Amino acid sequence: MDVDEAVLAAEEPRCRVTARKTVRSYVRGMVGRVLSCLRCRSCGGTDRFRDSSGMAFEDIAGVDEDGGRKLASSGGSPRIFSYSELYIGTNGFSDKEVLGSGGFGRVYRAVLPSDGTTAAVKCIASHGDRFEKSFLAELAAVARLRHRNLVRLRGWCVHGGQELLLVYDYMSNRSLDRLLFAPPSAKVPVLSWERRRRIVAGLAAALFYLHEQLDTQIIHRDVKTSNVMLDTEYNARLGDFGLARWLEHAVCADDAAQPHLEVSPSPASLRLSSSASANYQFRLMDTSRIGGTIGYLPPESFQRRAIGTAKSDVFSFGIVLLEVTTGRRAVDLAYPDDEIFMLDWVRRLSDEGKLLNAADGKLPDGASALFDIGRLIHLGLLCSLHDPKARPTMKWVVENLSDGCSGDLPHLPSFVALPKYISLTSSSDSGITNITTDSTVATLSKPVYATAAADTIYHTAEDGRSSSRSADSVGHSRWSSRSVAIPNVDMPREISYKEIVAITNDFSESQVVAELDFGTGYGGFWDSGHGRVHVLVKRLGMKTCPALRVRFARELCNLAKLRHRNLVQLRGWCTDHGEMLVVYDYSPGSLLSHYLIRRDDAVLPWRQRYNIVKALASAILYLHEEWDEQVIHRNITSSAVFLDPDLNPRLGSFALAEFLSRNEHQGGHHVVVSSNSARGIFGYMSPEYMETGEATTMADIYSFGVVVLELVTGTMAVDGRLPEVLLVRKVQLLEQLNRPVENLVDRRLDGKFDRREFVRLATLGIACTRSDPAARPTMKKIMSILDGNDEVLDKFEQRRESTEDWQTRNAANLALVRRFQALGIH
Repeated sequence: MDVDEAVLAAEEPRCRVTARKTVRSYVRGMVGRVLSCLRCRSCGGTDRFRDSSGMAFEDIAGVDEDGGRKLASSGGSPRIFSYSELYIGTNGFSDKEVLGSGGFGRVYRAVLPSDGTTAAVKCIASHGDRFEKSFLAELAAVARLRHRNLVRLRGWCVHGGQELLLVYDYMSNRSLDRLLFAPPSAKVPVLSWERRRRIVAGLAAALFYLHEQLDTQIIHRDVKTSNVMLDTEYNARLGDFGLARWLEHAVCADDAAQPHLEVSPSPASLRLSSSASANYQFRLMDTSRIGGTIGYLPPESFQRRAIGTAKSDVFSFGIVLLEVTTGRRAVDLAYPDDEIFMLDWVRRLSDEGKLLNAADGKLPDGASALFDIGRLIHLGLLCSLHDPKARPTMKWVVENLSDGCSGDLPHLPSFVALPKYISLTSSSDSGITNITTDSTVATLSKPVYATAAADTIYHTAEDGRSSSRSADSVGHSRWSSRSVAIPNVDMPREISYKEIVAITNDFSESQVVAELDFGTGYGGFWDSGHGRVHVLVKRLGMKTCPALRVRFARELCNLAKLRHRNLVQLRGWCTDHGEMLVVYDYSPGSLLSHYLIRRDDAVLPWRQRYNIVKALASAILYLHEEWDEQVIHRNITSSAVFLDPDLNPRLGSFALAEFLSRNEHQGGHHVVVSSNSARGIFGYMSPEYMETGEATTMADIYSFGVVVLELVTGTMAVDGRLPEVLLVRKVQLLEQLNRPVENLVDRRLDGKFDRREFVRLATLGIACTRSDPAARPTMKKIMSILDGNDEVLDKFEQRRESTEDWQTRNAANLALVRRFQALGIH
């Protein structure tokens, strides 16, 4: 037994607690109480309390603290909070704990008595379908979202069947507007340019995640500075999903003029499934009403039968970007009529060639800073162009906000001939102002424009009325007597052994779909309570092995936290009868490795190969840079990539993954985890990882590069039947002989491939598998290369290594090959 196994064996008791007590109590507490307490509103053992007004209320029990609190505090799934915990944490919803208020209610600061952590509690303040829809939309949208630039939902509470509360992570620096527009008299630090730049880059990354990296596209519809929260390190966190809407990815969201099917979760039956082929339970929404905030709403929102698209969020992001660079509010009545709307003012300066005059006077001088400020003002105007089709995607924006990107931006049009954002005309002395757009006229009273007053937080301008929480409203709702139907947020849960047996037909050989790392995969159908869904049951072998039991618990914990359209999604688990069973969403298809092994007519077309590489790169970028913690997968292989019937990939096999805390005080660098020995699949492990056992992003990039070369050549990473057992060795020899990379092409493609794309992928695979980790590109650069930025790739193509250097760095790999050959292993 090596050192690693000894350590894992010593941790077996803790593993059993994690895999059984924590997970079971969490899920049972969550599912049981949601169904029995919330829906039936009858639960034995409820506690009765009296608030400051003497009104009595019954408390619902929160989720079991041994499970829910531990997982929630470690970044796990949201949980049910008891009303008493939130009541105590907010000092009885004291006015002194109010962080902000808006049309949908107040937000309170709470110190949770269960663990002593600080949270923000959002109380939905009014009644009726509109507010219920807002609560359900927000709960549905954020319940399983996982991104470092989104405010994390910690849980929720329904009191009395009618009062609705959402619990978020507390953001110590509050909202962006509070710092950006603070009056001179306020003792608030001025945001430096570096911080402002990092904030807009983080916001762009969050919107890119919502638009393109989930199974269904989420349109936020209320992007503004008061909804951009700032954590202790001034990192942007987008919040307030009360107006969010879902669009299927098949719908072309770029063309606002085309009819779209907009979907929103049904309150009675909400399901956040990750399967691309899932039967989403959606209903049509009435989208004729304007939702959002004047000043951030795109012009097309004022049209009759307007529908929100991703380009609507791009416009709002552009306005936020302009606010950050100019230091001006989107709407400010203190200015003359022709400057009330900041966008029109900046557009006029652009036409006059005085764009830098719009820069915030509080920002420092300097040629480099001014160039960067001017570039971001230019980018903000591109995002807020009048025509939705002319606006860029958030993916393009993210790339152009990345460090080191200073290329020329597309030219701005002349705004003289274009309609203004909004024209103001006073109809009388009554204080009523007509808002005229190019397509409609709306009449609003002036107070509605006060959408960004100081100290706003989670403010939504759909309702201009202020919301107050009087003493007699705490614990005693004056809303309608109709109970709120709380959705079943479909979280991973424990699945009974009886259900597992039914899914797998008692682990029948006919149900086996794949041999996976450390176990076997069985396909089948499972009745999840929302209908029959196709799932994959992973049965780990060697059930008595302590190391595997720890890996099993780790895989459960890790997968429950991640959410990306190209990652496998966890459905549940089972530990009965000493088994270690994990249940995933599954679309009948195959492993990527099966297509590489086959020599029949099942050949992956070139277009699918290229798309698989792009999707896999997107998933790894999410793991490395876009989640709260950095995830080192350590097992990226063609056998870890599942393909659905449409050949869309999902990365799985997280048993070896390491979650590393980000060190924000040191420029976002990460702690490196080092073990005494490397763990992974031979042929995919990088030379430095095999030597040191250090888990780094560059080790993952090496493995990714091997998979890219497999797709390019149609050859497995290790094949003892070939003269060169290692694929990377074969590629290195070809490079040393100065042979064209076209010699690597999979002959089964029969010449049916795009030559430019082939050269790009082959060169990228070679760059990612350099022996020196410093010579490999990062995942951000890889994504840029895959989008066609070959100039970035050229820099890595020049970093060739000599045969002697390669052999020295890969001595461990070559030694293993010789041992395999001596033993006759193929």
